Amino acid sequence: MKYFSLLLLAITLTSCLEGDDDSFQTTSSVLFMNVYNDAASGIDIQVNGSNWRNGFRAYGEPGGYSSFYSEEVTFAAYPKGSSDGTALASMTQVLDPESKYTCFLTGRSGEAKMILLPDTMRSPAGNKALVRFVNLSPDLSKADVGIADSGIVIRNLDYLRAGYMTLDTGVNVVNAYRGSLTQPLASFRFRAASRGVYTMYIKGLQGREGKDSLAVGNYIQP
Repeated sequence: MKYFSLLLLAITLTSCLEGDDDSFQTTSSVLFMNVYNDAASGIDIQVNGSNWRNGFRAYGEPGGYSSFYSEEVTFAAYPKGSSDGTALASMTQVLDPESKYTCFLTGRSGEAKMILLPDTMRSPAGNKALVRFVNLSPDLSKADVGIADSGIVIRNLDYLRAGYMTLDTGVNVVNAYRGSLTQPLASFRFRAASRGVYTMYIKGLQGREGKDSLAVGNYIQP
């Protein structure tokens, strides 16, 4: 009887570890960035049609990553406190296992856009910083990105697209231009840390003042 019990236990454990993939469901991580030009009071994110208690995002504050099961997920953005109405924007995406993403919300009034970009966490060489630059300004169908005293490093960056550049550590001045123009529309001065990984973005509208003015923002990848 003792031998039979041990054998039954071994068979049970084996059946749990083999062919039972659902018991080891993988997760993915998503960071949400709200720079929608008519959501000054913030937005609420819904997940798969349901309210999400961690879904509030203030304008221009990325926060940290949130974990979701690696499967098809639908995200929808609503003005703060109005998640029973019509979504500003939504998207459905299959999240790859053990992957990181940033979900950006931007656009003009009535033309909100939501995009999901994969994040890289690879570190650059010593004394260098890696920067992902995203064009989130609906006023710039294309943008050039340059470093003061170093010239243009990214050309004709389409709206809702990203490009990468490597910077020397220390103080850098990053300029954003309308394609082919020599006078920057927005500039950002920051100190790049050795082996740092950053996301920078141009956001806002020309002629606006305050938080949704045309400007370059950034955050270090959490």
